[in-house]
Amino acid sequence: MGLMTTPLPARMLFLAGAALLLFGILITRWISHWGLVTIHVKNAPLGKVVASIARQGHIQIETSLDVTKPISLDVDLVTPAEALETLSIGADATWRLVYLAAPTKPALNAALISLKGNGKLEDWTAYYYPMPFGAEITSGMVVDPRYGDLTLEGPDRAFPQLLNQAAQKGGVMTLFPTKWAPTLSQLPKSNQTRKIIPSLVQSVHGKSIEFFFLTERGRRDRTPGEAPPSGEQVQAQPEMNPDWLEQRVLAQVTHLPPEKQVEAKKNLQEHKDLLATMRKLSPEERRAKMRALMSDPDRMEKMAERMLIRDSKMSANQRITRAENYLSRKASAQASAPH
Repeated sequence: MGLMTTPLPARMLFLAGAALLLFGILITRWISHWGLVTIHVKNAPLGKVVASIARQGHIQIETSLDVTKPISLDVDLVTPAEALETLSIGADATWRLVYLAAPTKPALNAALISLKGNGKLEDWTAYYYPMPFGAEITSGMVVDPRYGDLTLEGPDRAFPQLLNQAAQKGGVMTLFPTKWAPTLSQLPKSNQTRKIIPSLVQSVHGKSIEFFFLTERGRRDRTPGEAPPSGEQVQAQPEMNPDWLEQRVLAQVTHLPPEKQVEAKKNLQEHKDLLATMRKLSPEERRAKMRALMSDPDRMEKMAERMLIRDSKMSANQRITRAENYLSRKASAQASAPH
């Protein structure tokens, strides 16, 4: 005679179902928030804030800044790139995604230690191209360079040239020993930047590290050959390839909401047309053209919008300091003006 089973009471079935539903909600919430950053601190050590962003965002962050510097940060469920952008503004710093590559692991580790120490590497080549003025078309949205689509073109398969191309198209910094110049047997297939560059290094039997680097803010208008500030490992290098810049911007456009992509592509075309026009002008004509552009109401409105977005991430003290500096410069200009 078989054993008889007693049906579970309705109350127990209800509780079990509720528990499963709650568990499912918690798992869904955890997955949707995975990799996002939430931090609310005031005057906390920079090193502690950086470590929290790295832990929550599942990324590696290095810095050449003073890790004891007090910093405040208020962000809720933002990407690591957005958290770093807000942090860098509050710290009067800048950040970039770096791919450090070397033939061996010891060489890689030694370079990383040096980079964090004084921000400089001897006998290494660095490629990094900040977005040119007027080409920022993401409407204040911070794009994580890791996820941009990247296609490396031939026919040149020399490793240094491909890392230069990756820096221009991907908006990242590439660093490698100057004397290390192998040639690839074949180009990697198109993919996200975070996959292409490590694959590129691996194909020449090298080692690489991906990390976000927080460092001192440099000047965008540095002249070729001028020494960069500490932490900015960039030597004089050629101007950006216009076609590669276009690919870089279009890769960013795909991260915009659909309703903003049309406007962004229009802005890109206007920027390309402007560059083509400027190349045909003499130095005097270029300066006159720039003065006309700076007085254009539409352009001024777009610049003001970008400044408002950036100002919203500043601390109250930073806004006060900037206002004081502006008033001081204005007073000096008025005092030196002919009467």
